[in-house]
Amino acid sequence: MDLIDRRRRRLMHGLGVAGAVTATGTWPMLGHAQNPTRGGTLRMALPLAENLEPVTMSGGGVIAIVQQVAEYLVWAEDDLSLRPVLATDWSSQDNARIWHFKLREGVEFHNGQEMTSADVVASFRRMVQPDSGSSGAAQLDFLKPENVTADGRYGVRFALDRPVGAFPYYTHVYNAVILPADYDGDFANNPIGTGPFRLTDYRPQEGASLERNPRYWNDPLPYLDRVEMDFYDGSQPQVLAMQGGEADAMLSAGYIDIRPLFEADNVRMVTQPTATHAQVTMRTDQKPFDDVRVRQAVALAVDRPRAMEVLLGSNAAIGNDHPLAPIYPVGVELDQRQKDLERARALLAEAGYPDGFPIDLHVGRLAELPQYAEMLQQMLSQVGIQVDLKIEPLNVYYDHWTEVTFGVTDWASRATPGQILNAAFRGGADWNAPKWTNARFDALLDDFEREPDPAARAEIADSLAAILQEEVPAVIGYFKDGFRPVNKRVMNLPGNMSNFLDLTRTWVT
Repeated sequence: MDLIDRRRRRLMHGLGVAGAVTATGTWPMLGHAQNPTRGGTLRMALPLAENLEPVTMSGGGVIAIVQQVAEYLVWAEDDLSLRPVLATDWSSQDNARIWHFKLREGVEFHNGQEMTSADVVASFRRMVQPDSGSSGAAQLDFLKPENVTADGRYGVRFALDRPVGAFPYYTHVYNAVILPADYDGDFANNPIGTGPFRLTDYRPQEGASLERNPRYWNDPLPYLDRVEMDFYDGSQPQVLAMQGGEADAMLSAGYIDIRPLFEADNVRMVTQPTATHAQVTMRTDQKPFDDVRVRQAVALAVDRPRAMEVLLGSNAAIGNDHPLAPIYPVGVELDQRQKDLERARALLAEAGYPDGFPIDLHVGRLAELPQYAEMLQQMLSQVGIQVDLKIEPLNVYYDHWTEVTFGVTDWASRATPGQILNAAFRGGADWNAPKWTNARFDALLDDFEREPDPAARAEIADSLAAILQEEVPAVIGYFKDGFRPVNKRVMNLPGNMSNFLDLTRTWVT
């Protein structure tokens, strides 16, 4: 079987990629035979977070709260199909430059007001304003506010600056929840959405209480009567809450922190392969990383299987210095980069660094990243690179993460690889921390975004991955599995490749 045939077999599963954006109108149950029961309270443990503002939120804890109160046009399932939510249908014109979305009729906000195209237009315009402070604006850099317009009462038209065949997935970035057109920017005191739960109490630094929305458009959902969400400062207190019966589920946690729960009799570990990864970024516009040989040497010094074993218990897929993870159906075919210290030393010598060099490595305190940075320090010392670790609070790190010469940044999984490729590696992109520019890569990325044929798209993906592997603006060593610890009394609480939280179908016994 030749390469194209192998790829076609992988790609013909109806996964949601450009040219095959699929929709499913049902919520599949997660293998539980018994019928759902209504009522009860779920207690969720969330990471400590601030800023309960949908437009600018970024912390997993507040995102989880908002996602119960407000909804998206679509929801990306873990098989990469798209479930219609507030939109029922979508189509494109002009080679995926123009997109039309048909909205669900009869949906009410929590205040009884009907959701219409005016609300969707206002929500997207609010998010993509250049000064909005929203990460959604960075991810939808091809959409200007004025190019989101109403098409009647129940239709919305998006005119993009460039063709994006996977655009429906971009309507599921975490900031893109639909709010009333007259939303005043104070969600904590005016939390009005269309979601399955109503926010009844928000306590900064403490948590939130939610109750079932009796007028939810998708009756008889949801099943739960109440959800209590409590913030915890770190993973260890969350694990203790699970062990002590004070929490029924955790949003997520790193493998190192939740190892005690793998042996707990009352806990089920929901796991999900993801594209979540750490990017070890190197500023290509500054010495010593302006020389590609230095960047290649760094990549060759990394023992990927060892890092996966120590940090993640091998619950991961090996990375090859590009973000096209195995969960994506593009099927990249490249030789795997292996640890090669001899070659790394030779490249450093060729670049004028026969004795290596000193360098600061910045990393935020998040999951396994500090431990990964310590492993990198040890690995790079074997080729003469003397790393001085700068382990910083997350708020400090994210104040300058795109400016540091050498950094380790966590990238959450996205439903389509284009979202990561555009944000992290397109020349001039706001989140292009390596400051790397490659005209051929950008042109191929344009082709990748507009290409409707899955096999041709896979060929382009190979070329994109090969450029990144050769140029190494960032070392990508692994794609880690997501873990969601859940008490066994909780039914149908799914994992999610993007760490999103959908409690619509969850119930308790």
